[in-house]
Amino acid sequence: MTQLGSPATESGHGPDRGSGPPAVRGSRLARRRRVLLGVGIAAALLAVGGLIGASFVKSPQQLAADTAAPPPTVTTAAVVSQILTSSVEMRGVVYPATEYDVYPSAPSATGSAAAGGAAGSSGGSSAPVYISRLDVAAGATVRNGEQLAELDGQPLFALAGTVPAWRDLTPGETGPDVTELQQALASLGYYDDGDTAGYYGAATEYAVTLYYEHLGYTPPSTGAVPAADVVFLPSLPATVVAVNGAAGQQPGQPFLELAARASLTLTGELPPGYASQVRSGLKVTIYDEVTGIHATGTVADLGTPTTTLPAGVIVPIGGGSGSAGSSGSAGSGSTGSSGSSGSSGSSGSSGSSGSSGSSGSGGSSSTAFIPLTVRPSKPLATALNGENVLVTVETGQTEGPVLTVPVAAVVTTAAGTSSVTVVGAHGKQRRIPVTAGISENGNVQVTPVTSGALAAGDPVVVSG
Repeated sequence: MTQLGSPATESGHGPDRGSGPPAVRGSRLARRRRVLLGVGIAAALLAVGGLIGASFVKSPQQLAADTAAPPPTVTTAAVVSQILTSSVEMRGVVYPATEYDVYPSAPSATGSAAAGGAAGSSGGSSAPVYISRLDVAAGATVRNGEQLAELDGQPLFALAGTVPAWRDLTPGETGPDVTELQQALASLGYYDDGDTAGYYGAATEYAVTLYYEHLGYTPPSTGAVPAADVVFLPSLPATVVAVNGAAGQQPGQPFLELAARASLTLTGELPPGYASQVRSGLKVTIYDEVTGIHATGTVADLGTPTTTLPAGVIVPIGGGSGSAGSSGSAGSGSTGSSGSSGSSGSSGSSGSSGSSGSSGSGGSSSTAFIPLTVRPSKPLATALNGENVLVTVETGQTEGPVLTVPVAAVVTTAAGTSSVTVVGAHGKQRRIPVTAGISENGNVQVTPVTSGALAAGDPVVVSG
């Protein structure tokens, strides 16, 4: 028995059943495509990773090459043709060879009066002396007949003479001090040799009157020259080293420090180890770092090893020098000389004996040195007084331009042979035996053993 509608149903589902197999095949194909695509992407990723990893992976040879030290470099310097001068440097002190320390005296009864002023106080007074006026300053030049200052209204002037003013020079007196007074006034044009040499007569008294009037002072009523008014100096012109005091004050002890013009002395302190290289006559250059002054000279003399610092001779002058000489020290002024701190000595008084005083002690050094006396080419500047300067002695010089290289370019063997290494084309090096000469500022003279083997401009290896 056939059910109604069954054929129709079967016939109705025929098309659906017929479409089933193609759908399954399409799904499998899509999966295959996805798998192939994934495999391709993975392969690409692996390839890229391999390339990246390969860049970090090196062979042992490459690692050794990358970590090896760089090739050595060669430092060179050119051979230079120049004149070389060898030298020895040392410190030196500038000071007066002879310093005259002027000590003021109290005005005497024979003293003059300033123009319009009162007469001086009585001689032998212990009353303090005051500076009425200063006519000189440190660094000034003092000439014969020039006024130095005014003390208690009386002039203090300088005259040329070797005999100190140890007494008042009055009419009727005789002696070598009268002679030098006459000579000093004659050189100034005031005295005409009207008196016997060494005798204080009318002509001398008249010359003294003219001189006081020239200075602007009333001549002493006695016609004399008070010892307090005059300073006789053995060497004029002189340079004022220091002035100790100002107007209205009491003068210092000493009041004035004078040095013969062009008498500044320079003594270098040569280390004994260099003594064999230095001799008299060698050229000297002088440089003061403080003032910037340059000077030249020659070696005058070499002393014996000592630890005593150099200093000059101190000569006290004036009526007050007898007491001051025992305790006064050289260089006590505002511009006093270096190394002159020693006492001038009580025996240095020129008040009555006219002696030249003692040599000032310059103290001592902890290291021994050889005093090297320098003869300046021209008088040293006053500003150098007391300065500690750099002294350079030229101990040798080449006769003309020579081949020179840095000291570090010369290699010396234990056998005493020397050589330099020249760098040629493509870095090729060759050793050139040389003979070394004098050196200066890090350069040394070299002469090739084989003539022509070395020339200016050749690059040489600099070691160290």
